[in-house]
Amino acid sequence: MLSLICSKSSVTVGLCAVMEEEMWSMASNSTDGDNASFSATAALPRIAGRRLMQLGVHLTIGFGVSVIGSLANALVLVVLLLARRKYGSGVNTLIINQSAMDLFFCASVVAIYTVIFARGLSYGSNQIANTIFCVVVHGGVFAAFGLTAGELGLVVITLERYFKIVHAIAHRRYYRAWMTKVGVALPWIGAACLTLFPAMGTSRIVNGRCQRLGVWPMEGMAKVRKD
Repeated sequence: MLSLICSKSSVTVGLCAVMEEEMWSMASNSTDGDNASFSATAALPRIAGRRLMQLGVHLTIGFGVSVIGSLANALVLVVLLLARRKYGSGVNTLIINQSAMDLFFCASVVAIYTVIFARGLSYGSNQIANTIFCVVVHGGVFAAFGLTAGELGLVVITLERYFKIVHAIAHRRYYRAWMTKVGVALPWIGAACLTLFPAMGTSRIVNGRCQRLGVWPMEGMAKVRKD
């Protein structure tokens, strides 16, 4: 329900990649002549300092917003769980599930920021640990998974309310309890298929840089994402 609160903060994680991309671009352009190399080298510390300051501000704000979103979603989830006995219904179960997905998303973003503040985005010598760090932290796979699940959950709630209101007689006649269970599981399964598994299978470290969704088994599969 409060995923929009944290959506901005998840985007700020991408600023790390943007900054890295600019630094690599400047380093590659510095080979075009001695004058260009000297000017680019002299500008690197100044630009890096400015980018780091901007990145620090964005990370701090994003971390604060993510913490607020996590606390708010946790509060909503507790209240709904306590009221479930009295106001138990299909839509109440779907809303509880929605709050759980939003809480998972915000908590994942908080975890990413915590790791970034603690150790940054540097990689060590352990290839397995580096790959996990690339997928989970640099790629933000669990945050993306939670955000996608939350979006699919809103679709499920919208469809359930539509048939409940517009087609009330048919809803009362044909709606069963197992349909609510399907509505709870569908967003998690859909997000895993659309976001979690593809990101885990195609995110790799190439030349010391994390390529999120950048390494596909076949060229045709990569074109699907680009399109």
